[in-house]
Amino acid sequence: MIAPFSRVLRWSGLAACGFLVTAALGGYVFTRRSDTRADTRADTRPVVREVPSSEWLSDVRTAVASAKAQHKDLLFEFSAPTEMAASVHALDAGVLDSEAFRRAAGDTFVLVRLAPSGETPAGGLTEVTTLAQRLGVARFPTFVLLDADRRAYAKSELVAADADSYHKEFRRLREIRTERDQSLSLAAAAKGIERARLLDKALAAVAPFADSEYADVERQVVDLDPQNVAGLRSKYESAVVARELDAVIQNEIYPLADRGNYKAAVARLERLITETRAPRPQLQLLTAFKGQLYYSLGDKKQAARFLDEAITLDPQSESAARARAAKLQLAGLP
Repeated sequence: MIAPFSRVLRWSGLAACGFLVTAALGGYVFTRRSDTRADTRADTRPVVREVPSSEWLSDVRTAVASAKAQHKDLLFEFSAPTEMAASVHALDAGVLDSEAFRRAAGDTFVLVRLAPSGETPAGGLTEVTTLAQRLGVARFPTFVLLDADRRAYAKSELVAADADSYHKEFRRLREIRTERDQSLSLAAAAKGIERARLLDKALAAVAPFADSEYADVERQVVDLDPQNVAGLRSKYESAVVARELDAVIQNEIYPLADRGNYKAAVARLERLITETRAPRPQLQLLTAFKGQLYYSLGDKKQAARFLDEAITLDPQSESAARARAAKLQLAGLP
């Protein structure tokens, strides 16, 4: 049985950024992220060299250390919480927990089961939820394959009644890493547009994770095709700019707002808009966010003005619809 992941997202208790308009926009405008994202790439614990390869682990850092030590990949299973119906767990008990499956899969992967529940400590639940959002997990079970550096390269929502079907699926997905690595290796020896095309091929192989896991590769492609000769700059520029703008929002503007320094936050946002040639979707988000900050300053008139500007940039977009909803909410507040 496939179960939706949305229930776990509701349990997490994760808020957006704390600005009223962010809530009205459904968390779409530069949602404040948990700091656990940075932790998912850093392993600060001692390397674990002896972890049973045929067991499902629950601690991600221990699993990553084991994968590095054994030169294996990681197989994440996002599994249903224990609070869900027993039928959801029958798959795990009957197939994925079987010795036949674990022994064979353990030859290639370090196995990691992420099954959030109401009893999971807040920190662990936040980590699992953050990982799931980052990796685009929407259902149970979802399997994500990652290399030992924790860079995801393939995903599956397969539900099967026998271990052999899973082994075939994971072998097929493992070939995606081979394709990715071959393209990246060839790109390292190439230059200019040829290198950009090879990097584009690597990104195509890992397409579901290109924006979330390979932002550095996308940035290289954009820089290698500055005149858009191969059509690659236009293909990736929007995602690259969005990611870089979001980094400034997270690392510079939110900390100012957290300290109540809204004027400085507005000033930094205005410089960001001026300095960055943001594509229209990102400019619309930045403008709406400016409205949020003005509301925090207690200036409803300016808040409404910038929400109107955001709407005007693309009246038919989802962001515009949410900005309109935010304006209605503002109008009803004292």
